[in-house]
Amino acid sequence: MNERQKQFDAVGMMRAIRDQLSADIAGMTLEQELGWLAATDIKDPFLQRLRARTAQQADAADDASRRR
Repeated sequence: MNERQKQFDAVGMMRAIRDQLSADIAGMTLEQELGWLAATDIKDPFLQRLRARTAQQADAADDASRRR
């Protein structure tokens, strides 16, 4: 088998990021976690659209529940 040395360890990076995020939100209530997530700056355009769509759906659900 051809041995190559890795220049970038994607799995290791993902695990390190996940562990840091877990440490950041450890002990938070659901409301605190949601606030933290809402305050997080998202640079990825896809994730920005996803966040906006989710907010619109939540607003529509709130409006529907108030009308009942």
